[in-house]
Amino acid sequence: MKHLAEGNGQWQQGRGYAKKILLGEAELASPGTLVQLVEIAPHTSVADHFHDHCTEVFHVTGGRGRFVIDGRTVDLAPGDTLVCQPGEVHSTRNDHDQPFRYVVFKTNARAGDIRWVGDEGS
Repeated sequence: MKHLAEGNGQWQQGRGYAKKILLGEAELASPGTLVQLVEIAPHTSVADHFHDHCTEVFHVTGGRGRFVIDGRTVDLAPGDTLVCQPGEVHSTRNDHDQPFRYVVFKTNARAGDIRWVGDEGS
């Protein structure tokens, strides 16, 4: 058993988001798996990007936000779940006054797998 209290772990800043890794492959005993908490601040967005290998499952726990995946827009609210497959270009936007928070379950995660659209080398 492992219990993760709300205050445990450190937030890391990303490109338009903050994340806190809740569980890694060692705790899950499964290579390439990861569980993290992500928060998009009010009136903030995360630019288009994709992953070569990683599948991401997003489960919304607070606030509201919008995902665009391969040109399809999905508005999300607490309790909603969305799956993004490898190669699908996706972005996230929070146009609201409250933080948009969700848990991300990743499979086949590996270092350097994220590709930002428009960056040299993507």
